[in-house]
Amino acid sequence: MEKYGIRYLKTIKPMLSDLNTYLNKAVPDTKLTIKKYLDAKFEYLSFCLKVKEMDDEEYSYAALQEPLYRVETGNYEYRLVLRCRQEARAKFAKLRADVLEKIELLDQKHVQDIVFQLQRLVSAMAKYHNDCHAIMQETDVFPIEVDLSQTTFNYAKRDDFTDPDGEDEEEGEEEDAGSGG
Repeated sequence: MEKYGIRYLKTIKPMLSDLNTYLNKAVPDTKLTIKKYLDAKFEYLSFCLKVKEMDDEEYSYAALQEPLYRVETGNYEYRLVLRCRQEARAKFAKLRADVLEKIELLDQKHVQDIVFQLQRLVSAMAKYHNDCHAIMQETDVFPIEVDLSQTTFNYAKRDDFTDPDGEDEEEGEEEDAGSGG
């Protein structure tokens, strides 16, 4: 049986290694990519908000027919924010594609590999069980003879339990009850 147990453990060890790689490498890598994606999304949306604020500022000054210093000096800051927004959009789009790809690959691995690993586990357990069952069928250890005293299974007296060590205790309790009355 020990030989079958060792063979069973040798079958399970690479399976556990594969699952460990999945849990400790693939999943955290995907989480890290998602975190980078969320940071890029925040950065892109921040630039979009900044552009909107600058546009609103420009429109409000135009409505009041007042000159805006930023516009009069070439609007360098606005052009810089637009360029940064464009770069952030490209980074955001690239990371979004990476996240979608990694999640799809992770899902495929989960669907295909986990099912395969569980089938391997069940078949290895079944083989181990059948091998051990075959060995136990060959051995003749039953019935087991046990020498029990005659009073062990005495069911006639339900409430009477005699404990050879507890007899002295009961006698001491009776004496205390008789002297107290």
